[in-house]
Amino acid sequence: MRFLEFAPDQMIDRYIVVFKNLIGRASAKKVPLKMNWAALNQILKTSSANLLADYETFASVYDQSPAIQNLVKNFNAKEIEFKVPGAPDADDKTQDGSDSQAEVDKIAASAAPQQLAQQ
Repeated sequence: MRFLEFAPDQMIDRYIVVFKNLIGRASAKKVPLKMNWAALNQILKTSSANLLADYETFASVYDQSPAIQNLVKNFNAKEIEFKVPGAPDADDKTQDGSDSQAEVDKIAASAAPQQLAQQ
C-alpha cells in the first residue's frame, strides 16, 4: 500500500502547502514555474513533507483533489507546471528580457535553503 491509501487528506494538504509556497515565490517574481519530478522531489524532501512525487502517484492525487487541480496548470511523465498568477507563459521571456526558465531555476534553487532555514 502507498501512503496515499492510508492518509489521502494529509498527503493532499502537504502537497498544497509546498505548492502554494513555490507558487507564491514565483508569483512575487512574476515568472512561470515548471520543474521536473526530480526537482520537485528534492523540494519535498527538504521541506520535510515526507512525500514523493512521481507521475503515477501525483496523477491519483490530482484526480482526487480540486484544490490541487487549481494549483497545477499541466503535468506529464517528465514535469509539472504550476498556475502562477501574473506570470507570462513558460515559453515567454520575463519582463527584463531574460529567459523565464532560468528564472524558474533560480526560484527552485532558492526554495530549498529557505525551507531549511524555517525549520
